Amino acid sequence: MVCRKLIPLPRHMIPALIGVCLGIALSLICVSVEEETCDLHSFSTKSKPKVAKQEQTNRAAEKEAPEVDHLGQSRKTNSLNEKQNFDYSNTDDFEPRLRTPVYSTKDHSEQKPTRKVIRPRYASTELGIREKLLVCVVTSQKTIPTLGASLNQTLAHYVPKILFFMGPRSNKLPSGMSIVSFTDSEQPVLPFHMLKYAAEHYGLSYDYYMFVNDNIYIRGEKLLDFVSDISISRPIHLGRPLVPKNSTIPYCDLNSGIIISQAILASVASSLEKCIGKGPSAEPTDLGKCIAKLSGSGCTAKIHEKHFTTFVSHNLDYDQQIKMLDKDPAFSTALTVSHVPDEVTMYKLHRHFCEQELVLTQRLLDETKDKIVKMSVLTPGGKAGVSWPVGVQEPHKPKSRFDVLKWDYFTETHVYLANDFSNVQELKGIHKQDVNDVITVAVERLTKKYGNQYEYSHLVNGYKRFDATRGLEYIIDLVLKNDNGEDLQKRVHLLRPLSLVEIVPMPYVTENSRVNLVLPISSSNRDGVVSFLDSYAHTCLDSGDSANLFIVFIYDPVNGKDDVFGVLKSMITYYENKYQNGARIAWISLHTSNPTEFTIMDAVSKKFAPESLLLLCTIGMELSTEFLNRVRMNTINGWQVFFPIGFYQYKPNLIYEEKPYPTTIEISKNVGHFDRSLYEQSSFYNSDYLSARKNGTEIDESKNDLFSMFVKQGKLHVFRAVEPALKHRYRHRVCNPALDEGAYQRCLVSRSQGLASRAQLAMLIFEHQQKVDKMHLKVLHKQNDPNVNHMNPNMLK
Repeated sequence: MVCRKLIPLPRHMIPALIGVCLGIALSLICVSVEEETCDLHSFSTKSKPKVAKQEQTNRAAEKEAPEVDHLGQSRKTNSLNEKQNFDYSNTDDFEPRLRTPVYSTKDHSEQKPTRKVIRPRYASTELGIREKLLVCVVTSQKTIPTLGASLNQTLAHYVPKILFFMGPRSNKLPSGMSIVSFTDSEQPVLPFHMLKYAAEHYGLSYDYYMFVNDNIYIRGEKLLDFVSDISISRPIHLGRPLVPKNSTIPYCDLNSGIIISQAILASVASSLEKCIGKGPSAEPTDLGKCIAKLSGSGCTAKIHEKHFTTFVSHNLDYDQQIKMLDKDPAFSTALTVSHVPDEVTMYKLHRHFCEQELVLTQRLLDETKDKIVKMSVLTPGGKAGVSWPVGVQEPHKPKSRFDVLKWDYFTETHVYLANDFSNVQELKGIHKQDVNDVITVAVERLTKKYGNQYEYSHLVNGYKRFDATRGLEYIIDLVLKNDNGEDLQKRVHLLRPLSLVEIVPMPYVTENSRVNLVLPISSSNRDGVVSFLDSYAHTCLDSGDSANLFIVFIYDPVNGKDDVFGVLKSMITYYENKYQNGARIAWISLHTSNPTEFTIMDAVSKKFAPESLLLLCTIGMELSTEFLNRVRMNTINGWQVFFPIGFYQYKPNLIYEEKPYPTTIEISKNVGHFDRSLYEQSSFYNSDYLSARKNGTEIDESKNDLFSMFVKQGKLHVFRAVEPALKHRYRHRVCNPALDEGAYQRCLVSRSQGLASRAQLAMLIFEHQQKVDKMHLKVLHKQNDPNVNHMNPNMLK
């Protein structure tokens, strides 16, 4: 007999069990006993005839609203064959059908290959996103160094692009300007060539196009705001309207500027020959007449309740007329000022309007601050919750002790504990200038608040910290003296807020460029060449990377006639024979007793074309595809050179306890560090190097390097960044005292910091001291001193 024992339930669970049972019973009673299908056929049969009838008269079946399916019906799956004739236009719930291509059974070889879809280079091109404004300027050989250059400097940083059009090109042209020249063009016909060139090359790249002469001043920021608020949905033809004698259609004056939309440009460019035929007898205003005639829309100075205001002054004398003109609303609100006599007046106008914008901006800031303070009464925190300065992000509030921002203490001459490796440093360069600027601003604000009652004496304390959410904060304690010579201490809190972050436009580059690795080898470092060649073969040759290796064997004339690089040359021959397409390794010999980066690169640059990308390497660095691609992307011809900060390994016998040492370098604080004191690896284009060498002939080669040469040149961006893909094995560094003082000090710092981390060096010293103490104790034991038996090494300290 099997005995079943009921498990007793607790008293508090009985109501819950009764509720569950009642719920199940009620749900079974409410469920419909009749089971109905709920597939797509069941709820669409009523709408089918209606849709079919509508398709016979009008192909608009998709507009018919589907009937709603009833909830609670069970569903069944149907095969695809049952639903082949089903109309999916009236349902929200449908199953997609996969249509496979039907191939001909005659001959598969006759099938045309699938056309490859070629996508544009930029996403903006594929999406049809255009820039806002293109400015085209008519200039000449005589005026481009003066009026043309001044217009470019006052306008280029506001508009997306500015082009200058001239006749035959002169020998000396200003740098940094986009100039288009026509060899067979006369000055009266030049505006028509300008419009045709803009339509052919930039017809689909911009929303609006502005055509002007070079004797006009343009308020760039106001102009860009003006065109940004105009809708592109309608044709635009703006300027200073003039009505000709023989026509009622107004045209725009080129001297005051003509703005047309992309639609007007396209309609005019296709029929421009009708106007160019009258070129020899044309006047400068004929471009405006041509646009008005061909487009059929007259010139207007008002669009969307916005006025295109211009100021015309044929005899403008800035010094004599500026006070009177400043009171004229037409001059203060003008977007362009025509007939500017010279470039000096152009710069004076630019300064005047910039000061006017600065005053207006400061007034708006003050009004905004007052509004914030008044509205703060309605906020939960009240006026006490308003951050200082008003309108700036609140200071960083740390969530833990690890988020606390560090304050740096400084005086007028030194900064203390600026980093983990120094206790005190002298203020130099921009850091010294920064402290002086802060003190000057603080004294000016105190003078403005208290009048001329106090005179600055000296700085007592200074604290600063960088807050990524608001900027650089300062707290300084100043000592002031009054008229009686008494000292008064004031604490001032200042903030250098972060300005608007802008994206610097960069030229387009790809990862398809060929990299030419330049490897200098001397007799002292030839032992590490084998590992470098193995890394090159694995990274570049085996993977098919577009890279070449160029080796420079540096011979010392003092040595004998024996070839110290004979083994390495035979190894190069081995790699050449190993690979079918060659190892792409070339070499030259350089005989010099004092090799520098300049003597090496001068010899190398003669072997390469100007458009070649050069990467200066060193023995001990590990090559990787990621690093080579980073070199290709960060080095831009005529624009930027790249000096990466590599990860340098510490001395292996100091960081590893036993052999064999690891073959790979792991990025860890116990393995190595990013050495910011070294500028050994660099990448640049040969043309940029030749240009820098040509302009920097006064540089002392024995006391400078490539980095200082490119920095002093000032024409290229010198990009310096941490590069995790660049790893370098340890090597003993020898510092040459003949180098520049700064370079020599950087070498000493790199050599001292490149042995091991501070914690590892401290542990080595501690372990060494313990060994010394043990040896000392053994010596005392050997002397049979009875007092030594009770001693240990720690008692000797």
